[in-house]
Amino acid sequence: MSRERALGRAVILVIAAASGSFFLSAGASGCGPETKAPTDAGADVITGCTQPFIGDATKPTELEIIALKADYTSTPVAEGDSVALLFPPQGGRVIFAGVRARNIDPCNVQLAGAVRDLDTKQLRVDSRTINLEPTSDGWGKSSDADIASFANVPMCPNEWSKTDIFGTKYQLEITVTDRAKHSTTKSVGVTPACAEPDNAAECACICKAGYVLGEMCNGGTSTSSSSASSGSGAGGMSP
Repeated sequence: MSRERALGRAVILVIAAASGSFFLSAGASGCGPETKAPTDAGADVITGCTQPFIGDATKPTELEIIALKADYTSTPVAEGDSVALLFPPQGGRVIFAGVRARNIDPCNVQLAGAVRDLDTKQLRVDSRTINLEPTSDGWGKSSDADIASFANVPMCPNEWSKTDIFGTKYQLEITVTDRAKHSTTKSVGVTPACAEPDNAAECACICKAGYVLGEMCNGGTSTSSSSASSGSGAGGMSP
């Protein structure tokens, strides 16, 4: 190689390195492997899911709503059913609303749960990314062993509904969106109920109409420490 050609090549490599494309240029010239920038998988993506497609990819997604009971096992939810108000780790009371589905990619499913006040149209919402657990009947579902696979829809403290949360009919809506951005929604009318006997008095207090955060419940014990963390407006939306 002549001195002029060697100098010219050196200049090209210096320019390429300064522009950040050195490795790409080196790979193209046969001087080394091509290096690619890493891709961002996104904060909500759950890694490690290898479950195959559930059902028939040529058919629409079928969806059933389920909810956790007081014993933390799930049950199907149909129009007019009662659903349990349960005490979650974050405090307050929530409805643990999940799904059974088929004809769906079970990995990294976007699950959104919402409860709507039929009078004021106020909403309480929660969304999360889950992997559906395959079942023996050919469906996938939120796992009873993992409350994080259910939408934790915040209902109480009740500073958003004009009526008692318990004993009042609301609309429960569930939407699932797969990795291909195909969405399916189902909704039913439900009536929440204080379902845990040991916590029934506090539930009745913080879920009643007109409850004020910090109000004394359970014989004079303030509920602010156990329920304030859920936030009076947590998950809340106006129509």
